[in-house]
Amino acid sequence: MYEIKVDTKVLFDLQDAMYYLNTKQTDLGDEFLNEYSAALSYLENSPYTQLRYKDVHCFPLKRFKYMIHFRIEEQEKTITIYAVLSTHYNPNKHWL
Repeated sequence: MYEIKVDTKVLFDLQDAMYYLNTKQTDLGDEFLNEYSAALSYLENSPYTQLRYKDVHCFPLKRFKYMIHFRIEEQEKTITIYAVLSTHYNPNKHWL
């Protein structure tokens, strides 16, 4: 089992996503956050998903068009989440 660490910048990603989704439908942001939490629980046990950029893995959420971007530190048994981005987001505008 891996320990999950979340970069503080991810909180802004989550807030942005929740704000946007709540403008589309009441409580949709909460449903997004629940799916994000379930994805983290899954990653604790099975982190080896799509390798996208050198050492950055991505895990797509099932219902929402967002991906969790993270790195795995095998020796420390940690996963560090660096971003949660919409798949429609322009990656050139983000630090990744």
